[in-house]
Amino acid sequence: MPSLLSFRMLLLFFLSFATQILAQTATSTPSSTRAPITNGTTTAPPEVSTSTPPDVYLNVPELHVGRIELTVEELQADINLNAKVAGLVQVNAGVQVSVQKINVTIADVDVNLELIVRLGHLVDIVERVFESLDLNPLLLGLINNVTNLIGDVIGAVDGLLGSITQGGTTLNFLVDNLGNIVQEVVGGATGGLSQIVGNYKLNMTQVGDEKNIGNGLIQKTFSYEALGSLVDIVFNAAGQVVQATVQKKSGGSSTSASATATPVTLPVETPVSTST
Repeated sequence: MPSLLSFRMLLLFFLSFATQILAQTATSTPSSTRAPITNGTTTAPPEVSTSTPPDVYLNVPELHVGRIELTVEELQADINLNAKVAGLVQVNAGVQVSVQKINVTIADVDVNLELIVRLGHLVDIVERVFESLDLNPLLLGLINNVTNLIGDVIGAVDGLLGSITQGGTTLNFLVDNLGNIVQEVVGGATGGLSQIVGNYKLNMTQVGDEKNIGNGLIQKTFSYEALGSLVDIVFNAAGQVVQATVQKKSGGSSTSASATATPVTLPVETPVSTST
């Protein structure tokens, strides 16, 4: 009986000792999570404010180049912003890069790159124009009317060959900047109609001498005998027409076949450019 009691006491002591050892092992075991292995160089990406995001954002946090050989010939790059609102405002901002020939060798280079482009001021300009049009929508029609009026005045001075009035209908004959003769019908039930009825090659005769006006441009004078008008036509080096202008008449003569005052307008499809 005493030996059995001693055995029980020994077993209880052994279990208590083993429990303490296991508890210490559990609390002292290190975490098995491994720290990331790096090569000693860390590149943190740049912080970009999210309150006003850029219009163009390019971010290359880390770039390693072992060796690159690059040959470029005739490289042209254009970045252009063109904004126009109803003739009120026109913004043209751009960058042009041109490389004729270049040979580049790159070896063992580490690069980080960040490109941020903000067009806030340009956007503000366009937004203010839209806000003005929202508050005053009649401005849009007014601007168009003024633009058309200016175009009519320029056309009357530079492109009008003459006018004929028949039975309440006015026929305006104009020359466009391609040397075409345009007939415009003014008045009547159909309103204004325009059509090409000839050109300087078929309906005009060259008079006088040629004049070299620089930059490879040559001016020739043609006579339109049907209405007694003289037209100065400018050609480029390739022989293409770049501008046609009717010479102003001296004195009080008129090319109209009627004493009735006749309006002068431009054809709808014929643009007129000012001489440079």
